[in-house]
Amino acid sequence: MELGRDSDTGGQVKYVVELARALGAMPGVYRVDLLTRQVSAPDVDFTYSEPIEMLNPFDTDNPKNEIGESGGAYIIRIPFGPKDKYISKELLWPHIPEFVDGALSHIVQISEVLGKQVGSRDPLWPVAIHGHYADAGNSAALLSGVLNVPMIFTGHSLGQDKLEQLLKQGRQSREEINATYKIMRRIEAEEISLDVSEVIITSTRQEIEEQWRLCDGFDPVLERKLRARIKRNVNCYGRSMPRMVMTD
Repeated sequence: MELGRDSDTGGQVKYVVELARALGAMPGVYRVDLLTRQVSAPDVDFTYSEPIEMLNPFDTDNPKNEIGESGGAYIIRIPFGPKDKYISKELLWPHIPEFVDGALSHIVQISEVLGKQVGSRDPLWPVAIHGHYADAGNSAALLSGVLNVPMIFTGHSLGQDKLEQLLKQGRQSREEINATYKIMRRIEAEEISLDVSEVIITSTRQEIEEQWRLCDGFDPVLERKLRARIKRNVNCYGRSMPRMVMTD
């Protein structure tokens, strides 16, 4: 990972990769696929063009981390957008449908393979699709609908909050901000992700109280109920997840 090469290669990239690696090593999780963009460009590392890359477990010496055929965590790079050019996330919006088509093709193919490996006549479909950031959230929402698979979303940061902060600075008009950051398309994607997701994962209280509250689909009543459950020490552990797909 070329961390810090631009505004799109910061801590979120490392966070998502390490999350996939950690989930892939969890008991009860057979496989995790991290779907991202394949880039074959001279100004980025050659590994960005590799269609599949296996993520090694944290502790390769621990026999408990032994995995079966096709098990573990993988980076799956889907070709979409300009084939030989690295572009910023703001320019990827028109290419989201192409990514979804490629991701769907991969999921169908690997699900059939995994089904055969476990001795099933039916494909082994993902148990969840987890979108990170707005563009991946939009993609995950579309995949969730097609596959009828529950969606999880982590926003990391939200467009409505960024828009308000930029407007407060007074350096750009709303139109200029939208032209630079495609902010309205991002906000629309986050609203879609909020509507479709069964679980929203947040990192801080500030994200709940000052960012998600700005979204049209946010339900403060539900939020209060969740807080009440946390106070009563009700845990949020779910069922075993044999396979998960993540998009970044």
